[in-house]
Amino acid sequence: MSRNIFITATRPNEGKTALTLGLSAAFVKKGKRIGFIKPVGTADIEAGHQRAIDEDTLLIERACRVHCNIEDMNPVTLKPGFPDQFSTPSARQALMDRVRRAYDRVAQDKEFVVIEGTGHAAVGSSWGVSNAEMAKLLNAKVLLVSSGGVGQPIDDILLNKKYFESQGVGLLGVVINKVYPGEMERIDKVARKILKEHDVELLGAVPYERDLYTPTVLQVLEELRGDLLNGESALNTRIGNVLIGAMTPHNAMDKFEGSCLLITPGDREDMILAALSMTLVDQKNRFSLAGMVLTGDIYPRKNILEVIRRTQVPVMVVKSDSYATASRVNGLVVKISPWDSAKINYIVDLVGKYVQVDEVLKRIAAADTSRRVKGADKKGD
Repeated sequence: MSRNIFITATRPNEGKTALTLGLSAAFVKKGKRIGFIKPVGTADIEAGHQRAIDEDTLLIERACRVHCNIEDMNPVTLKPGFPDQFSTPSARQALMDRVRRAYDRVAQDKEFVVIEGTGHAAVGSSWGVSNAEMAKLLNAKVLLVSSGGVGQPIDDILLNKKYFESQGVGLLGVVINKVYPGEMERIDKVARKILKEHDVELLGAVPYERDLYTPTVLQVLEELRGDLLNGESALNTRIGNVLIGAMTPHNAMDKFEGSCLLITPGDREDMILAALSMTLVDQKNRFSLAGMVLTGDIYPRKNILEVIRRTQVPVMVVKSDSYATASRVNGLVVKISPWDSAKINYIVDLVGKYVQVDEVLKRIAAADTSRRVKGADKKGD
């Protein structure tokens, strides 16, 4: 069995995991017996196994019910930073051998394997194991995901295409993600035409959905490692806006809008009380307090804490100052939690609607037929 699909992105945070999730679910729904492997991942989650595994692996296993040994699905996990342990040729070969053995077990009795990469084509080159080399090792064609409009995504796609081809790996096609609704028609007409001129097939354009990329209060709490004082039951509230409470309450109240996360020093009792009051007096429902982050490692006084605890608003205390805290929140990369069933179902529906799943399957099958024909020709020679 040699037909496989290697899904990876042209840049970080383009939606690679969402596409992998959506396609894997679609393949299973169509009755395909698939395996899944993320050869190299980040040690994110302790899931009761011998070692930590990449969160994306647990996501696919749980959401798509892929029946493989989860440690084979993610044979190599790395901590942030350069992996010094793979700096020698023998160590790199041992890594490739480990991946290949895990892949062989994952692929057993499966029609094909979905492989998730770790970034653009050249990621891993610095330590001798690039995405392109991994795709070649596992006999896969590449489905690239990029995001945005027409110019930069096409440039990125063609650059990655060249690198994959230099390693003997072909493209299955591309998906452009996070397309603003007004750009969908232009992507379909202009981008499709330009890509076709470079022998690249556009297999889908997925619109930008803001809710998929906005964090919950729980994700902020985990990122900041805050001390939660209140509101555990409302931690899954999504954050629409972030407001730094560095002004007078009167001016701040004009800026309270949507599902707001307030970041303010813990001793700004006037701001804390103003925000809590707004949740009660806002008759037009234009404002809801998603949560509060009290900065500077300053805890509210007892009487203020009693007021907070009469609400369901999540309130946490962090050590950093307000501006550093806001910067971390705004830079937060929102991942898909294996336990966020609502978001998982939404992504599966979105990919099923906007990506040509049947065409992807046809191209996987065609890649397999092409390899078998080439193999037969070599035997005939």
